[in-house]
Amino acid sequence: MPLEKITERILNDARKAAEKILGKAKDDAGRIRSRAEKRIAEYELNAVKEAEAHAAAKKAQMIHSAERMARNRILKHKQEWIDRVFEAVKAEILDFSDETYLTFLVDLLKKTDLRGNEEIGLAGKDLKLQKRLQNILQESFPNNQFRFGVSPFPMEAGLVVKKGQMFLNASVEALLGEMREQESRKVAQILFEEEDGDEI
Repeated sequence: MPLEKITERILNDARKAAEKILGKAKDDAGRIRSRAEKRIAEYELNAVKEAEAHAAAKKAQMIHSAERMARNRILKHKQEWIDRVFEAVKAEILDFSDETYLTFLVDLLKKTDLRGNEEIGLAGKDLKLQKRLQNILQESFPNNQFRFGVSPFPMEAGLVVKKGQMFLNASVEALLGEMREQESRKVAQILFEEEDGDEI
C-alpha cells in the first residue's frame, strides 16, 4: 500500500475520531449549558421569591409600626382629653362657694363612718371654715371631740380623717384619682362615642 494512501487513511480516521470527540463535546457542553441555565433560572426565581417575601415582610412591618404609632397618638390624645375633664371637675370643686364647699366636706365626712373623736385634717386654705364645719357637725354629733388641723398630706381641697393610726384620704386629688380609675371608660365613651370594646 503506498504511503500516501496510508497517510490519507490515518488522516480520515483521525478526522472521524476528532469529529466524534467534537460531537460528544458539543453534546456534553449543551447538556452542561442546559443544566446551568436551568439552575440559573431556579436561582433567579428563588431570588425573586425571596426578594418579594422580604419586601412583603418589610411592608407588613412598616404598616404594623405605622398602625402602632397611630394608635399611640390617638391614645395620647384621648388621655389628654380625659385629663382635661378631670382637671375641669377639680377646678369646679375649687371654685365652689363656701356654702357648697361646706356641704361637700360634710358629705365626705359622712361617708367616713365617723365616731366623733377623729382628727380632721383640712387644706391650709380651708382652716377659715373650721368653725362653721364644727358647728354643722355638732348637729349630727352633739358630744363630738373632733380635732381640726392642717392635713398631714399636701392637698388643694377636701380632707383627711385620722382614725387611730389609720388615715382616710378624702382629698380632692385622691377622690379624683379613684374616680378616674373607675370612670375613665365612661368619660371616654362620652367624649369619643366609643363602643364598649374600644381601647382607651
